Amino acid sequence: MTDLFTRIGARLDTWDGKAKMARFRKGWPASATQQVRFHRTAKVQYRYLEAGSGRTIVFTCDPPMTIEVYGPLVAAFSAPFRVIVVELPAMGFSATTADYAFGFRETNDDLAAFLRVVAGEGSIFAFSCAASLAALDIAGRMPELASHLALIQAGGTEAFAIWKASRDPKGILARPIVGQLAMARMAPKRMPQWYGLSVGRKQQIPHFCACAERSFQHGAMWSLASAYQIYMNHQDELPRPRQSILSIWGAADRSHPASNAHSLARLYEGVRIVTFDDLGHTPELEAPDLVLAAVLDFVGSR
Repeated sequence: MTDLFTRIGARLDTWDGKAKMARFRKGWPASATQQVRFHRTAKVQYRYLEAGSGRTIVFTCDPPMTIEVYGPLVAAFSAPFRVIVVELPAMGFSATTADYAFGFRETNDDLAAFLRVVAGEGSIFAFSCAASLAALDIAGRMPELASHLALIQAGGTEAFAIWKASRDPKGILARPIVGQLAMARMAPKRMPQWYGLSVGRKQQIPHFCACAERSFQHGAMWSLASAYQIYMNHQDELPRPRQSILSIWGAADRSHPASNAHSLARLYEGVRIVTFDDLGHTPELEAPDLVLAAVLDFVGSR
């Protein structure tokens, strides 16, 4: 019965996917930001941005962030890199098919299909938060797709189990159907609270909130409950990637337990770590120039 409720809950977050795909391709999400594109895989219509030339670096939007807040990052990184910023399945404006179920390997394999076609082989994965699990899994199983892993607020499955418990102490989001309905109702209200916890440079919070509010008004998704219940319920050990790993951590992020900081260095040998004391959960957005310098130093020496 629990599996049935879980499937129903996930279906609430993927409802009307085909209509959303058409609406997003023709409406505000297609024109709000320059250089936005869409790519359809078996289960997802990914919304992404591409700019610059050179070696490819791929950033994943960490919801409720959407592409709209990535302008300064794209401006900084597109000088030395070909930059791709992608919204994850059922997040932002990346609508999914009805049979997408938030499975761990299901999600990672579909994202890998996007990366193979759009980014190509040998990209730098600059994935953030829970998407770092996808980076580690894809890089380990399909090593040709990634040359380096420059991961932000990242950890393994154990770290995200700790994070889930700290962010959902009453277990609301973890309850199928209840979590999805609560998230749909709470998302606009939860957003300022989330930024208050997660952003280090507090003067940037109004801008982040305004961008997220505008995106929500145009139908942006934040399927956090389904991600909690299914994707982040994965507990198996991840493949050990052969690529060099950089762990970037914003120490002013109060949404993560301090014990999770640079937990990748406890999982894998040779992880390089960079800490920004005054930056929060998305250091690449709060100070893209500092993160760019760290990434350039990392890929230039490995």
